[in-house]
Order: sequence, then structure tokens, then C-alpha cells
Amino acid sequence: MDTSLRQTFGKNVRALREEMSLSQGRFSMMVGISRPLLNRIEQGNQNVTLDTLDRIAKGLNIEAWKLLH
Repeated sequence: MDTSLRQTFGKNVRALREEMSLSQGRFSMMVGISRPLLNRIEQGNQNVTLDTLDRIAKGLNIEAWKLLH
């Protein structure tokens, strides 16, 4: 089964967030998005803007492109 870019991004965000021992609520506050939006992103059910991708990447201390691979 092919994995969409949205799903890959979401899985990567979740894995890195959990590695940092951050809850969805705490991380969403750190990057300035709502917890429900972060949940939809991590589930692969939400498109994100480049601005949101950048804020998430900065919050995870990773280059944005790495979240898409």
C-alpha cells in the first residue's frame, strides 16, 4: 500500500515529538497550532501550509525537508 506524503509527514512528526517526550498539547502550544490540528496532522488527515511545516520543523529542531522523507 502506498503511503501519502501527508501520512509520511504525520508519522514523522509524531515519532519525533514522542522521542522528545512531548504531549500533543504541549507541542502544539510550542509551535502555535491547536492540539486538534496537530492530531489531524499526525494522523495524516490534514494538509499543512509551508508556514505550519516550518513551525513544526523548528519545534522539532529538524530541517523541514526531513519530515517529508
